[in-house]
Amino acid sequence: MRKSEEEQNIFLSICSAYDRDVLTGKEEMKKEDFERITHITMALGFIPYTQLICSLHMDLAVELEEHEEREREIYLEYPEYYDDEEIYEKYDKWIEDFCSQIPEDRQEYYRTLIKENKQEY
Repeated sequence: MRKSEEEQNIFLSICSAYDRDVLTGKEEMKKEDFERITHITMALGFIPYTQLICSLHMDLAVELEEHEEREREIYLEYPEYYDDEEIYEKYDKWIEDFCSQIPEDRQEYYRTLIKENKQEY
C-alpha cells in the first residue's frame, strides 16, 4: 500500500462525516474545505496524502497558492496582518475542532502528532 493510501485510510477513519463525504466525492469540495482539510493533513504530517488531495483538486490548490502568495505580499508590508486578521486563531480552531471530534481514546495521540509536526515547520 502506498503511503498516500495509508494516510488516506487513517484520515478517513478519524475525520468528520462531512469531511469524509467531501473527500470521497459525495459532497462538493469547496475552497474553504480544501484549505481547512489540507491544513489539517499537513499538521498531521500526512504529506503524501495532502499531495494526493491537491492533485485531485488542482484548481483549488492553485487558487489557494495564489491566495497565500497575496497574503505573504501583504505580510511584508503589514507584519501585523496575521495577528489582526486572526489567521493563526483560525488555524488553531480548525485543529481543535478536528481533534475534538476524534474518538476520545485516540485524541491524545493525534494532538501529540500535530504538536510534533508543528515543531518541524
